[in-house]
Amino acid sequence: MNTKTGAVYLARQLEDYGVTHVFMVPAILRRTLVEMEMLTSINRLHVHSEKTAVYMADGFARAAGRPAICMAQVIGALNIAAGLREPYLANSPVIAFT
Repeated sequence: MNTKTGAVYLARQLEDYGVTHVFMVPAILRRTLVEMEMLTSINRLHVHSEKTAVYMADGFARAAGRPAICMAQVIGALNIAAGLREPYLANSPVIAFT
């Protein structure tokens, strides 16, 4: 029986796409992100607001030329949505998870 979790599959898939950094408010998806760091080379960067996570992911994605992840939970999704306008218009490879 396969005992891998969805977090393991997500971490491996993101690593295969070249993701190396996740920008997030530290209160979300703890298990998923701990597994991600243990199994891959993906690094978590904690920020103080969801909009900051988007801006940092956008800057990293543009500078590095590869995808970056920003994450939020529940009400923070509105803050992420507000910050995604610029990456969208610039065609930056920013992926938002809520």
